[in-house]
Amino acid sequence: MRAFVAAVLLLPIMCSSEPRFVDVAEASGVDFVHQSGRQGMLWTLEITGAGAGVFDFDGDGRLDVWLVQGGPIEGRETARLPSDQLFRNVTKDGVLRFENITYRSGVQATGYGMGIATGDIDNDGDLDVFVANYGENQLFENTGGGAFRDITAASGLSGADWSISATFADVDGDGLLDLYVGNYLEFSTALYEPCRRWSTRLSYCAPGNFKPAGDRLYRNLGNSRFEDITAVAGVGDPLGPAMGVVAEDLNGDGRMDFYVANDGAENLLWINQGNLRFTNEALIAGIAVNADGIAEASMGIAIADYDDDGDPDLFVTHDIKESNTLYANQGGWFEDVSARSGVAAASLAFSAFGVGWPDVDNDGDLDLFIVNGAVSVIDVQAQAGVIPPLRQRNLLMLRQGQQYVPVPGGPAFDLIETGRGAAMGDIDNDGDMDAVVTNNDGPARLYLNETPSRHWLGLELHRSGGPVTGALVRRSESRDDARNVWQVRRVRTDGSYASASDPRVLFGLGETVSSQVVEVSWPDGRQERYGPLQVDQYHRLTYGAGRPITDDR
Repeated sequence: MRAFVAAVLLLPIMCSSEPRFVDVAEASGVDFVHQSGRQGMLWTLEITGAGAGVFDFDGDGRLDVWLVQGGPIEGRETARLPSDQLFRNVTKDGVLRFENITYRSGVQATGYGMGIATGDIDNDGDLDVFVANYGENQLFENTGGGAFRDITAASGLSGADWSISATFADVDGDGLLDLYVGNYLEFSTALYEPCRRWSTRLSYCAPGNFKPAGDRLYRNLGNSRFEDITAVAGVGDPLGPAMGVVAEDLNGDGRMDFYVANDGAENLLWINQGNLRFTNEALIAGIAVNADGIAEASMGIAIADYDDDGDPDLFVTHDIKESNTLYANQGGWFEDVSARSGVAAASLAFSAFGVGWPDVDNDGDLDLFIVNGAVSVIDVQAQAGVIPPLRQRNLLMLRQGQQYVPVPGGPAFDLIETGRGAAMGDIDNDGDMDAVVTNNDGPARLYLNETPSRHWLGLELHRSGGPVTGALVRRSESRDDARNVWQVRRVRTDGSYASASDPRVLFGLGETVSSQVVEVSWPDGRQERYGPLQVDQYHRLTYGAGRPITDDR
């Protein structure tokens, strides 16, 4: 019955500007196929997949693409190992095009890759890259000029765990980005014991068959060196197998906190107490479990102020027969509004991983872009010889009033694959949100947004020439019900599943054509006002160049 309900909800609906996405990966030169290393042993490692990153690594104003690779699971010491791939955006005369510059850029990421995090760790104005692996992680310094340098050994970030997701955030207010790494399971092929379904057929083992690995928090000491402060901070206990993590000031005290999505265990909310100390307040905040008090198989996270009430809300993706969960921030505590918002019923038939909260049609409210792929063998696919037999459709949901409603989404959403990561960004700089989607044991996809155009405002927040992770942008808007609200967006690259997104801020304006004024709260507390800003274009907002905000707003 649940699958039937979800199928019915996926029927087309009529809207004034029907969203349309097309896959242009092959046509634009993004030629990449993920390798899981499967050998018929049904190892849990082989189905977790990997993420993607979209970021302008060379400062030319165009988003480039980093795709994380897996490879063989056993025999890596003697095998010829594949690497992550870096594709440079070389669009010219309006023709979207990428070229593979992996090897000449210095990227040699040959670990068994999982996730990616981006951030300017040395405040030199460009984004550096952390790659989370099964085994030793890697840190690549962006040296400018289209090149990277592997500085893992000297950085102190290598680790030895099964890491999936990570996020950069300044937790101590010293102006340097620190790093939280979400670790998954204690897994070894040598100790692997096969798992079976009730039918006695072999299947992939659930995370409950393994011990969780503890997460790690690293403090940035400057000079691209990090110190492991996990124990001091109090975040090291193996409380659950982490798959997703985001940084956000969730209690409004001006300090960055962390929310961690755990697979089959209670989720965590690490509230920053200052002095590099954190306490887990997920249960009291209402975001450890769902409304029924059940810990679900949490995988991906989106965080944004979807209801425009001034505080950040959370969306968490889950396994099949567990609904995705929408937690609405009620001013310090969260309410599970999944059922009444429409997101619950539509998601029951899917295992969801990557997720974004973009305004895909630029009508002024945030929609949901959800990437799906099973983690248990789908019998009908296995019988038909489909490899891997884990394929599902992705899901696009438009916000209509207080409801989220599934819509077809165009030809890209007709693809049935084993989705994992989703990195959101305006790939072609036309003012609407596109996505790079990764598939386990399958090709990467570039979902280009061809939705009929509405007006928009794009912002790049810079200091020392580079993006400012953690800055907060507010835009005032008058609503039809005569309310005046402040739309709030955070400059961030984290979230989704194992992926890193475009740090630029994009506001959908609907039919509004008048110039806009925005207010920025920089991470150091400085507040500035910028504008008037013309619509339908990107603006660079530089720290210190705005008008100081006083209390007369």
